[in-house]
Amino acid sequence: MLSIYPACFYKEKEGNYSVIFPVLDIATCGDTIDEAMKMAVDCLAGYLYDAKIEKAEVLKPPKMEDIDIDAEYDEYVTAFVNMVTVDVDEYAKKHFEN
Repeated sequence: MLSIYPACFYKEKEGNYSVIFPVLDIATCGDTIDEAMKMAVDCLAGYLYDAKIEKAEVLKPPKMEDIDIDAEYDEYVTAFVNMVTVDVDEYAKKHFEN
């Protein structure tokens, strides 16, 4: 099943990127935008997979227009919100399960 959550991508002064999922209160980063996107998928998949295993409640994704990008973090050069998608079961088969 495909899961879709918005994430805030922040380009730092040093050139790397920080990524925050506002509703889930999780974050990751990457040296490039491509690496940050891959790490965002991995972060989201790991969070949702753990929640599934623990039978924990997961908040529904907010609408992109409801996200205040500056409310999450304000020390960046540029920033944008992007949807991150992952099929958690398929991702887990390839990356988490033995």
